[in-house]
Amino acid sequence: MDLPTIAITEEMLEPLVQGVIANVSVVLPVGLALMAVFLGIRIIPGLVSRFMRL
Repeated sequence: MDLPTIAITEEMLEPLVQGVIANVSVVLPVGLALMAVFLGIRIIPGLVSRFMRL
């Protein structure tokens, strides 16, 4: 039993690539901002307690 073959062309992949690029340009800044917030929540209490002890 032979399965049909499909030739994938560059034109077929272009919308997929454009969609990935568009989503990365939105998700990356949001992800970096969330990481910065979580890092700040982790570090700031330690700094405050350190300065309170001085």
